[in-house]
Amino acid sequence: MQQRVAEVGALVRSLRLAVGLPAAARAAYRSLPVLTRTYEQVVAPLVAESLTDPLERARVDGSLRVMSVKFGLAMLSYARLTGHRLQPDVAVLAGAVTRLYDDLIDGDGDGDPAADGRLGELMGNRAFVPGTPAELLLGRLVYGIERNLAHPPDASVFMALASLHEYQVLSRRQREPGVPLDVLEKITRGKGAAAHLILCGLVKPRLEPAERELVMDLGEILQSLDDYMDVEFDRGNGVTTLVSCGALTLPGITRRLRTARPRLAALHGGRAARPYCGMLYFLLLQAWVSRRLPVFGRLARRPARRSAVLAFLSRGEDALPAAVTEGSS
Repeated sequence: MQQRVAEVGALVRSLRLAVGLPAAARAAYRSLPVLTRTYEQVVAPLVAESLTDPLERARVDGSLRVMSVKFGLAMLSYARLTGHRLQPDVAVLAGAVTRLYDDLIDGDGDGDPAADGRLGELMGNRAFVPGTPAELLLGRLVYGIERNLAHPPDASVFMALASLHEYQVLSRRQREPGVPLDVLEKITRGKGAAAHLILCGLVKPRLEPAERELVMDLGEILQSLDDYMDVEFDRGNGVTTLVSCGALTLPGITRRLRTARPRLAALHGGRAARPYCGMLYFLLLQAWVSRRLPVFGRLARRPARRSAVLAFLSRGEDALPAAVTEGSS
């Protein structure tokens, strides 16, 4: 109970971030139909072409549909913050890649060197030969981004992709009993910073040093927020995170978000930063509701498959089954 009261207090202290929430909500409402249509036109056909098993195809499609919209909205929000234009097809493809790649890594809890090598080739922009239908789909999604991106990817994006793969493979150590705290910190920072740097790099080709550092810091914060939301799931699957071991709490995450607000305003101007901060506050609030009021997420899961708004509000399911650790059921 004391922890929940502290979390509510942290949400209240962070209300200044929510000033731009109405503007962020209006922008999201306008973008939702576009992203939904784009998913149907761009991603859904690739899922149908790549996956022959009906059950696998339905699961993957349902998951990627939700995450394409969620990540797409976040990327469009960053585009508005920076004054850059982003194609909706790139946004939905990037969301689908992020979800599917993460699940492919998590789907093999013990680590398959051959699979790791294949995904490393893909992330490293080298010749890629898929070993499974899901890997085939991932490759097609990645190549779709390259075809539709309005500008050539900057070298920093490829460097971040290679770095992300290294940290994703390292993240398997989170299943080890007694994994050191410094390793958890390295994984959280590495995964979050690299993933966010890639998504923002697709929007804005070249980031100035101060903006790059802020993007990486925000990525770490968002990774921590995701770990907070998934703490019960992680504990049930033998995965240790900074949140699940008690080293990081929601009040700690909100403090970092509050320190990011003036940095965003200094780089992009207060007016442009307000809606983006509103989006960040919404993600914070959504994570808290998902963790502390999970009944709402369960109720919205099935209707979310037919509603773009509910899809955005729901957590979404994994595209692929998570690895089952020894002793779990």
